[in-house]
Amino acid sequence: MKLHSSPSFHIGCDIGGTFTDVVAIASDGTVFADKADTTPADLSAGLLAALENLAGRVGLPLTGLLGATTRFVNGTTVVTNSIAELRGATVGLVTTKGFGDNLLIARSARNAHRDNHKQVNLPQLVDREHVVEVEERIDRKGRAIVPLTEAEARRAVGALVAAGVDSIAVSLLWSFANPAHEELIARIVETEHPGLFLSVSSRLHPVIREYERTMTTVLNAFTGLRVAEYTSRIEDELARRGLTVPVGFMQGFGGTVSAEEARTRPITLVDSGPAGGVIGARALARTLGLTDIVTADMGGTSFDVSVLENGTPRITQRALLGERFLTALAKIDVLPIGTGGGSIAWVDARGVPQAGPRSAGAEPGPICYGKGGTQPTVTDASAVLGLLGAESFLGGRRALDVAAARDGLEREIGKPLGVDAAAAAAAVHRMVIADMSNAVRAVTVERGHDPRRFAMVAYGGALGTFAADIARSVGIRQVVIPAEAAVFSARGLLAGDDVRTRSRSAMWQGGDATAVIDALRELDEESVSALRAAGHPDNRIDVAWQGDFKFAGQQWELQVPIPRRPEGDPRRIAADLADVQDRFAGLYEAEYGPGTAWVGSPVVLMSVRVVATGRVPQVEVAARPDAGTAATRSGTRRIHTDGRPADNAVYDARSLPVGSPVEGPAVLEHPLTTIRIPPGWRLRLDGHGHYLLTESEDAA
Repeated sequence: MKLHSSPSFHIGCDIGGTFTDVVAIASDGTVFADKADTTPADLSAGLLAALENLAGRVGLPLTGLLGATTRFVNGTTVVTNSIAELRGATVGLVTTKGFGDNLLIARSARNAHRDNHKQVNLPQLVDREHVVEVEERIDRKGRAIVPLTEAEARRAVGALVAAGVDSIAVSLLWSFANPAHEELIARIVETEHPGLFLSVSSRLHPVIREYERTMTTVLNAFTGLRVAEYTSRIEDELARRGLTVPVGFMQGFGGTVSAEEARTRPITLVDSGPAGGVIGARALARTLGLTDIVTADMGGTSFDVSVLENGTPRITQRALLGERFLTALAKIDVLPIGTGGGSIAWVDARGVPQAGPRSAGAEPGPICYGKGGTQPTVTDASAVLGLLGAESFLGGRRALDVAAARDGLEREIGKPLGVDAAAAAAAVHRMVIADMSNAVRAVTVERGHDPRRFAMVAYGGALGTFAADIARSVGIRQVVIPAEAAVFSARGLLAGDDVRTRSRSAMWQGGDATAVIDALRELDEESVSALRAAGHPDNRIDVAWQGDFKFAGQQWELQVPIPRRPEGDPRRIAADLADVQDRFAGLYEAEYGPGTAWVGSPVVLMSVRVVATGRVPQVEVAARPDAGTAATRSGTRRIHTDGRPADNAVYDARSLPVGSPVEGPAVLEHPLTTIRIPPGWRLRLDGHGHYLLTESEDAA
């Protein structure tokens, strides 16, 4: 489709491990989407290639498209990958004397494995010789018991500079109660060594628990230089090609942030791509009238699943990153497993076929892509089984080398199992479905949710061929595959608002609440000022206050809303806090079940949080024109997934009429994805191009 008027555009871009996805929504509601291979050596190259493809679909030169763009949002794996690959800056840490081994000691058990052979030490992001302890001590009331001298601060900074570090992290004991000592060190770094990246715990996350606070501060320093280089390059390359608006970057807890703040707080960008998908699924669920959904995203390197109950994403406080680093971060609760289209298939010591977590990635990619890959992947198995059209993949832009994929599967999987390539591919396919189904159970059944009352919103370029089978396995009978499923995380980025979140320790158990009230008001002003500086008028800024409460003696807190009263009577705010204490047992049992409240134990407030949201105007997507009255086949393809080959009807997604049902077994081919409709399932297209899959009563 090409435009003949002069609309403006909102563009979302998600840079994944295999593909870079882009979506443009024109001011008249028309949606355009495309993708290109991710280029790990220079992520901006893959982004520009994807944007060139997108501009071609719009019918404009890239400079024209970017010049007409009024909003540009980016989601990226750069932080996630930096942590997963342990590739980041050389970090130096300044900490209080006696606490230099904080990161090494960690939180006792290193991971969740019960096998002691797997209880290995955490990777050390800071070499021990780059940890400098300083003579200082602040007590829990913020009093300087041992003042930090300027000479001592200079000694610490000088030692790290002489050691050749790239970044300095500063995390002193009780600095959240009084940041003066950290600010002294920060001032020396900023004035005398401005080329170093600086991460200061009292600026980043002034909340109690020195290990989580220190780990977050260190990870911020570890990823800072890569994010600074990445965001600057993206801004420069897009500006050179005509973009005149700021680039927004999605944060892991949902909501965008400016490039400048992303460079200051790079760690907040972790898992920004999956967050975009969840935010987009929330908006889609509202449109379709769904309240409880499971989101499932299968891309090139992973399968990410999350739960929205009553249309609300679950936010994890103190998130665990890379399954090993416990942090103070808040982010959308997404469970990732290493099963994606590019995940490498292999046979374990028991003779059981597996897929992942190693991935062929964007380079060299699956064997069938013909880019030099030699290890069979999930995509290769799908091609051999006939789920993917060899000549129609990516709308015909990439022909799949099915013969090479067959050879690879027979060599690596079939030969060890004593079966042919088709049986080997089917075994990989079944194992992938089992792994992804178990992930869905982990976020539903294992957390007290009955999956049968949920619908699944399934997206990602690789998931359409698996979605119905996963749903059937866990008891879900309704699957929604969005119109832009293959690039849905990029589409979801545009459904988010601009968000600033600030937290602070404010311990209170009753009585005088002055310190809590002061903290809430200061965080409120800081968050709102940041949004005003980003151009949001006051009438489009929403602010929420929250408190982290727990029963005395517990390790984990429950997040509870607090009425916002920035100019209110302090006695009223104190009464609000007391009201939460009175209701806390009921709130706790509503979350964890009847009988779980620690009745009789004092209720303690540990910290407060302010979430300020700058509401971004959304473009309403145009309804899809009805293309006819009945679905017509474009061909037939033999598929082998059920153990024996069977002919499946093939339909072109672009010519599918609104409302016309397609009965399984069938395959629906879209230029950017493929949807399989198994026997017992029915698909229909709604008025906005979303594919609605339902299982029949008999099949269930």
